[in-house]
Amino acid sequence: MNLDDLTDFVLVATHGGFAQASRASGRPKATLSRKVMELETSLGVRLFDRGARTIRLTAEGASLWDRASGPLREITEAANFLRDRRDIPNGPLRISAPNLMGQLAMGRIAAEFTMAYPDVQLSINLEDREVDLVNEGYDLVIRVNPEHNSELVGRCFARDQVLIVSTPSVRQQFLSASGTPNTRLPVIVRGSSADANIWHVVGTTMKEIPIQKVLQLPLLVMIRDAALTGIGAARLPQLLVADDLAAGRLVMWGAATGRPSELWALHTSRRLPSAKVKAFINFLETAFRKTL
Repeated sequence: MNLDDLTDFVLVATHGGFAQASRASGRPKATLSRKVMELETSLGVRLFDRGARTIRLTAEGASLWDRASGPLREITEAANFLRDRRDIPNGPLRISAPNLMGQLAMGRIAAEFTMAYPDVQLSINLEDREVDLVNEGYDLVIRVNPEHNSELVGRCFARDQVLIVSTPSVRQQFLSASGTPNTRLPVIVRGSSADANIWHVVGTTMKEIPIQKVLQLPLLVMIRDAALTGIGAARLPQLLVADDLAAGRLVMWGAATGRPSELWALHTSRRLPSAKVKAFINFLETAFRKTL
């Protein structure tokens, strides 16, 4: 079996046809067709069912593509890495990030990264699902508290603690001059959270805060906006309220109990990390070190 014939077969199968593969690779359609036919002859099986305008993989073709596409892609990437090892990041960089993080920080980070690395064509999709990096064509994915996965490697670039926050007026109304509670603290909660009557807090002399739920909202951004009106306190990620705390619109009571959330930038372990991927991870780490 000729490796060049196998490479052309994978190219045609990946792009779904000879014409599409020809456009993507710049190679003549007739050459691709001939090379695939030579592979079929050498293997003694038909790899494509050919129609008047369309082709589709046979069962044998699908089996060969499934087994060959990954290794060939890795060989190509390894060769490109060794042949084209450059320190300057360049080319398309496709990233998947959670919705909340994207809405809060990724616009600014994307703009600053693009200005720093103009040869990288950055594209960011926001989605709260676990995308398949290889099959969906992502170079990098950002996840919160990811489970261990041998297929993915990367770096924790930030840790985000949940804080108990309110407007200064809410805190003043709740606490007496001696620092003891005047009443139950009015709070805003997320979704269908449990009806606890105490919030536990660390980093302050007051370990427990008696609470009374006054509002229930589905999204953290909505809860932040409600807290800014002074209706009550809330438990919110530091990333979400950092600007409000810095401006004095909100004050921090302390940290909610529990481990901080870890933000990870991950790429597939089957790919050598490119200069553009390493540059973006380093950029994320620097940006969040300034924020959190």
